[in-house]
Amino acid sequence: MFNGMFLHNRKPIHKAVKWMHNGRHRLCCLILLCLISIVSELNATTSDGTIRLYDKWSNLTSEQLMLMGERYRMVYLQPDSAMVCFSIVANRYYQGYRNRDDIKLTIRAMTHISWLYSQNFYDYVKAFTFNTQAHELADKYNCFDYMPFIILNEANIVGLYNSFLKSKNNVFNNDQLGKLKKAFYIAQEQKNTYALHVIFMNMVISTIFQDKEALIDKEMDIVRHYDIPDSVTAFKYDRCLIDGIRAWNNNQRDSAFNCFNRLLAISHDFNYLIDKAQSQIVANNILFFCYGDEAQHNKALNALKANEQIAKQVGLPVHLLDAYKNQENVYRFLGKEQEANRYHLLYLEGEDSLLTEKRLGSVQETRFLYQLNRKNEQVRELAAREQLQHKVMWGALVFSLVLLVLMALLVVSYRRVQRHNRYLYEKSLDMIRAGEQKHELVERLQQAEVLAGTAGHRDEDTTGTVGKMDEDKMSDLLHRVFIVMETSHEIYSPDFSLPRLAELVGDRRNNVSEAINRRYKSNFNGLLNEYRIREACRRINDPEHYGNLTIEAIGQSVGFKSNSNFVSNFKKIIGLTPSTYRKQAKTSYIC
Repeated sequence: MFNGMFLHNRKPIHKAVKWMHNGRHRLCCLILLCLISIVSELNATTSDGTIRLYDKWSNLTSEQLMLMGERYRMVYLQPDSAMVCFSIVANRYYQGYRNRDDIKLTIRAMTHISWLYSQNFYDYVKAFTFNTQAHELADKYNCFDYMPFIILNEANIVGLYNSFLKSKNNVFNNDQLGKLKKAFYIAQEQKNTYALHVIFMNMVISTIFQDKEALIDKEMDIVRHYDIPDSVTAFKYDRCLIDGIRAWNNNQRDSAFNCFNRLLAISHDFNYLIDKAQSQIVANNILFFCYGDEAQHNKALNALKANEQIAKQVGLPVHLLDAYKNQENVYRFLGKEQEANRYHLLYLEGEDSLLTEKRLGSVQETRFLYQLNRKNEQVRELAAREQLQHKVMWGALVFSLVLLVLMALLVVSYRRVQRHNRYLYEKSLDMIRAGEQKHELVERLQQAEVLAGTAGHRDEDTTGTVGKMDEDKMSDLLHRVFIVMETSHEIYSPDFSLPRLAELVGDRRNNVSEAINRRYKSNFNGLLNEYRIREACRRINDPEHYGNLTIEAIGQSVGFKSNSNFVSNFKKIIGLTPSTYRKQAKTSYIC
């Protein structure tokens, strides 16, 4: 069958191909195909384009974004663009915008996002989540400016949840009314007139169509006598509505109808088209129910037809279906089955169209919301990463400062130690020079004694006790001890002892020990260690002859049997360890 069709249509196809080969026609076709492609691409990527605006709009201030979002929501009726504006502002909280003005804008943006999710995207979980986040931020930072709208959102979400839970039965929700009253009194305390009007209208709608308006009688008194002039359109509308409700409840039907009709005129004074349309629809619905009770069916139908036209003009499909359904009920009550069936058919077609559009649109909405949520997650992840980087940077900076301070303290301490070591080393050099001067003096004294012929002469009573010696004899004994200690290399022998010293000076051991104790305030070992350490210092400072010896070897060369004993005595007398002293000596030698 397909081959036969192709052969049958060969001639027209051939002409079409020939026509396409013409230059001008080919150019026109190409342009047409491009336009079709562009339009298709634009239609297919509407949400992508909106998401791409996220980065562009991110350069705007939060105040500019909130203003844009309000206009997209209320004037242009573009909830996706409004959602992007509010999301950028809300995400700035996670990017570190934490001053009080920023917090207020964040709470406000989250409240608007909650409203959009519940009213436009029908995602009540996300609506509740964002509203809860706004509530938590308000409590955390004591920013309650937008609390009336937060509670209003909670009330509407509760109402929608209970409505679906009760299988869409029209059942009065007392919990919802309680939340609305709470929001109402917070708005009154804050003197937030716009919030007061919006909340009051929700209270009226939730009660009047179920004959429960008596439950808000107190709130109607507050609005009726609130210190706001009737020149304010919202309160002029509210007070006219209150007057109409009370007139109706007092059986003053003419006065009530007059008030309800005046609502239609007042609604034209609202600034936003959506506000005008919704206020007119509320007024017409009230008129419909009132005319129905009065059996004025033609006037009731006129009110419904007016709502039908408004819903078509503004694009409110749900209100349009409501107008169709109510007109069907009125015509069926009047026995006009043909008209009732026509509106029933319109209702079914509208419902099917709405559901079809919703099904087709839901794919695009889902794609848009997925991309928006993904973008929000990316922004928050980036903000968290930046905050972590800031914390790491500050931690590294603090660690570096602490490290620098510690290094500075170490340098100062090191230099102080170096200066102290140098001071001790210089003192040891003075000690060595003093020892050399003493040695030279002893050599001259010995030469003088040799010339005088007194060398080796001893007094006969030098073997007596020191206590029996006079000062001259004790000085003579100490002089001989001094000469031995300064001239004899035997003191650097590990076996040198006090008896050997007494033998060399030709006196008793006890006399020598007592003389040393009285003159030097030290015992023999202390005096001996001082001479040995002085000699060790001299040898360490003589790298030409002793540079090849270790510290331990130098200690042994001056008479110390153990290295530990040498190190402890060196440290005690000089103030430095032998190794540190050698480092100082090397530095001095290099210089």
